[in-house]
Amino acid sequence: MPRARRRSTRAISSSAISRTSTSSASTSSHASPTTSWSAATGSVSRSTRPASSAMTPPSTRGPGGAGPSYARDDVLAAVKALAPRLRAASDEVESERSLTEPLVQAMADAGLYRLLLPRSLGGGEMDPLAYFDVIEALAQADSAAAWSVLISTSTIAITVRGLPDEILAPMFTSPRQTIMAGSGPPKGRALPVPGGYRLTGRWTQGSNILLAGWIHVGCHLYDGDQPRRGSDGRPVYLRCVLPASDAKAVDTWRTTGMRGTGSHDFTITDVFIPEERVHGASEESLRPQPLYQFVGWTHVAHAALGLGIGRVAIDEFIALAGGKEATWLPAEGRLASRTTIQAKVARAEALVGSGRAYVREATRDLWETVCRGERPSPGQRAIYRLAIAQAMTNASEAVDLMYSAGGASAIYATSRLDRCLRDAHTAAAHVWVAPDTYELAGRLLLGLDPGSTTI
Repeated sequence: MPRARRRSTRAISSSAISRTSTSSASTSSHASPTTSWSAATGSVSRSTRPASSAMTPPSTRGPGGAGPSYARDDVLAAVKALAPRLRAASDEVESERSLTEPLVQAMADAGLYRLLLPRSLGGGEMDPLAYFDVIEALAQADSAAAWSVLISTSTIAITVRGLPDEILAPMFTSPRQTIMAGSGPPKGRALPVPGGYRLTGRWTQGSNILLAGWIHVGCHLYDGDQPRRGSDGRPVYLRCVLPASDAKAVDTWRTTGMRGTGSHDFTITDVFIPEERVHGASEESLRPQPLYQFVGWTHVAHAALGLGIGRVAIDEFIALAGGKEATWLPAEGRLASRTTIQAKVARAEALVGSGRAYVREATRDLWETVCRGERPSPGQRAIYRLAIAQAMTNASEAVDLMYSAGGASAIYATSRLDRCLRDAHTAAAHVWVAPDTYELAGRLLLGLDPGSTTI
């Protein structure tokens, strides 16, 4: 008899997605640092600061030497060891529109969801270039796995900028509990009540919503039916952290590509959020380490994802071209012998290689600036965002070249070139790499107001 197909641990229905909670109990009973809220500025300030310093790099292992090593080469070795399992499950992940629980647990045990968690909390606190390498390697194994880690780690990086260890430690009690989902746009309303807020809203594209232990969402502060406004006249923006069991996922993720990410919409209805798990959107971080001094480090992971997919497309086509005969031109022999094919492969390689070099150069320049204790200049920010967007553009173009070169062999759902095409263009629609980035960067380079705080 055929083996029963293993399904994702969370079943999907036509109306909503039922999820088994992996969240721990609320941390509201734990002691919190002194907190003060400014309605005028829309910011939260706390007196507690972490003890670790950027000047003294701690161990790359967890407290007491426990847990996985977060040294770059060790993490890449862990990804390499997981890669065969990720590739073998790729079709199942895409059809089920979610990573399977055994894969998620294996990735969590390898420390992949803790790459950007502070070392004081048992995380890797990994520098952006090493982080880039890990996401790129994961994307070459499976794009959904890379996206899951990208979203969770980037959400953690934002969360730890605003919340101290005293609040976070009881939340992240195990590698599996560290997985986060997040949605930054203020799609919710937070009503102030004694001790915190009551949150209601619906957020879109909630990657990891079926897997996460915790959720981090953006919202506006309301007084009754009206948004509270800060001194600048804008609605006060808050970020709230809550157990994922308090959210209800809605079955909306039916897409062209990146299907295995399970990025469904989700709703939160009148849920109490204790004040200690709410922070503002200030550029200032509670933590002195360079990784948490610049809010945009995680954007580089989007470039790494795209370039990883581009690399897969090139490798897949080269393997195909080495054995496939030209259908209508048998005298030319294998596809690899045709000059047009040779040119396409070379162009694709140049696109991926140049995009990778540009984004790593821009990231290194920014990282060195922040490590010196300086703020990145507008020009540096522009080049950084521009390099990230260009890397994704290059990757998508490289995939297009390899897909078209593959001819009829590439059009089947069983072809990895088909998967690369769909995933690359879906990932390229994300706001951090979308075409609008060019306009924002161009305005900064011309000395104009970019009109957006996201750059």
